[in-house]
Amino acid sequence: MSIKEIRLIADIIIRKIKGHLNQEEEILFENWLSEKDENLLTFKRLQKLHELKVPIPDIEELDAQKAWQLLLDAQRKQRKGVVRFSSRTLLRYAAIFVGIFGCFLAYRSFKSEATVIEPIDPNSITLDLGNGNTQVLTREGTLQIVNSEGEVLGKKVDGLVDYSQSKSDDVDDSAPEYNTLRIPNGKTFKVVLSDGTLVHLNAGSSLKYPVQFQKDKNREVVLIGEGFFEVTKNESSPFIVTSGGVDVRVLGTKFNVTSYPEDKRQNTVLVEGSVRIYETGSTYDVENSTLLSPGYKAEWNPEEKNMQLEKVPTELYTGWINGKLMMKEMVFSNIVKRLQRHYNVNITSEYQELNSRVFTATFEKESIREVLETFKLETPFDYEIEGNHILIKRQPKTDKPMGKV
Repeated sequence: MSIKEIRLIADIIIRKIKGHLNQEEEILFENWLSEKDENLLTFKRLQKLHELKVPIPDIEELDAQKAWQLLLDAQRKQRKGVVRFSSRTLLRYAAIFVGIFGCFLAYRSFKSEATVIEPIDPNSITLDLGNGNTQVLTREGTLQIVNSEGEVLGKKVDGLVDYSQSKSDDVDDSAPEYNTLRIPNGKTFKVVLSDGTLVHLNAGSSLKYPVQFQKDKNREVVLIGEGFFEVTKNESSPFIVTSGGVDVRVLGTKFNVTSYPEDKRQNTVLVEGSVRIYETGSTYDVENSTLLSPGYKAEWNPEEKNMQLEKVPTELYTGWINGKLMMKEMVFSNIVKRLQRHYNVNITSEYQELNSRVFTATFEKESIREVLETFKLETPFDYEIEGNHILIKRQPKTDKPMGKV
C-alpha cells in the first residue's frame, strides 16, 4: 500500500468517526472494514478513543513522520521506564495510524486515561447501531434492539433481526438512523427491514440499512458480500441495493447479489420479477440501465465498465440460503474462497496444477475434511489441518491421470 493510499483510507476512517462520508466513501470504508477482522477491531478502538474525547485531527493536520517517530520514541522510553510524552499526545497520533502501521501495539502498552475496550471476537455476528455502540448477536435467544433514547427499534429472535414492527417518528426531512449487520465466515443470518423486506446474508457479508425507511423515498441499502433479497413491493419507493460498483433497482422481487471484496466482478441473479442495474453514482434512467429478466445473471465488470447477461440455473446461486454449497465448472482456486467462507478456515494450496482444475460439486452437511476427501478422489493430493488452517500439497507420486469432473 502506497503512502497516498494509506492517507486516503486514514482520511476516510477519520471522517467516518466524525460522521462525514458520502455514498461512495461509505462503500470504500465498508470494503476496507470487511477486508480482514483486524480492521473492524481497529475501527472499534478508534471509536472508543473518540468517545473518550481523545483529539483525533484531520489527516492534513497530521505529520506522519512525527507521529511515527513519537510512537517509536515512546515505546523505547517505556521499556526504560521513562515516559516524557503525555498520553493524550501519543494517543492523538496513534489513533490515526493504529492498524495502518500496526501501531496499536504501541499505544496499547502505554498508561493512559483512556480505558481500552475488550476486543470483539471476530467470529461473532455483530450489529453496529446508529449511536456508535455494537451489539454481539447469537443465533439463539431473543434480544431487543434499542437506540440511544431507549426506544425499541426491533428485536432479534434466533437467527433473525426484525425491524418490521419499528414505530419510528422520522419525518421526511430527518436524517435516517442506520444499522450495519456483519456476518463472519462460517455463519449466515437474516434481517427483516422496516418495510417487511427479508434479506438472507451469507458468510463474510455485511448490510447497511436505515432503521426505518422514509415515506415516498428510495429504500437504499449497501451490501458487501452476498445476500438474497425478498423485497416487499412498493411502487412509490424503489428498493436500491448498492454493491460492487452498481445499483440494483427494484420495486418488489426476489434476487441474489454477490460482491465480495476479493471478487473481480459483481453478480446479480434474478429469481422472479424484474430489476434494473446501473453504475453506482450515475443518474438512473431506462436508457443507462440494464433490465434483467427471471432466470438470468448480470455480471458487472468494474474495470471495463460493461455488463454481461447469461441464462443460468438460479438454484446454483441461491442454494446457499438452504445450506447448500454448489459449484458448477469452477476452478479450484475459486472453490477455495467458497470453502474458506463457508467453513471459516484458512486454506493454502501449494499444488498449482490443482488450483487450475475445474470441478462441479454440491455439498450440504459434509465436514471440511469430507469435502477435501471428495476432491481427492478425482485429483489426489495431500493436506494437513492444524486448527483452522489447511495446507494442500501435491502428493509425492500419483499415477492417476487427471480429468474434468
